[in-house]
Amino acid sequence: MGDAKNKADEIIAETAEVCKGYIYNSKADTDRAAFDLEARSKTVAELDAKKLQLSAKAQILDMIFARTLDKLKNLDKERYTALIFAMLQNAEDGDQVVISQREKDIVTKEALEKFAKERGINLTLCDELGDFDGGIVIKSKGVDKNFTLEVETQLLKEELETQIAKEIFG
Repeated sequence: MGDAKNKADEIIAETAEVCKGYIYNSKADTDRAAFDLEARSKTVAELDAKKLQLSAKAQILDMIFARTLDKLKNLDKERYTALIFAMLQNAEDGDQVVISQREKDIVTKEALEKFAKERGINLTLCDELGDFDGGIVIKSKGVDKNFTLEVETQLLKEELETQIAKEIFG
């Protein structure tokens, strides 16, 4: 009976040691998992913050170019006329010019004829108004040159957005 008790005590002691090892390893694994989870959560939060910051910056840049477009649409008549006729410098002999409602009092048939005569070319004013708000479209032999204010502002945005972002946001 003494041998059996000793043997049982020995098995219990070995089992206790094995359990302590499991508990120690389990605690270490749990601590490591908690640390990893906390690190991942922090990384995700930082990425989310950066996304929000980029989104806010993009909205600011969009507002800048929307205001630019609005300012172009609201130029005084003299400056707006100069802008439209500067766009017309891209016309070639035989082109047709499409205007919007905004330009109907600026680019008249007479004004276009005078402009074309000064350049030594023939231009035709389209009978129908274009479905855009400001600027012109020059229809050339199978190719349209789009100088609408929206397109011009979008091209300007693509060209200058990075530079403006650096100036504003550092």
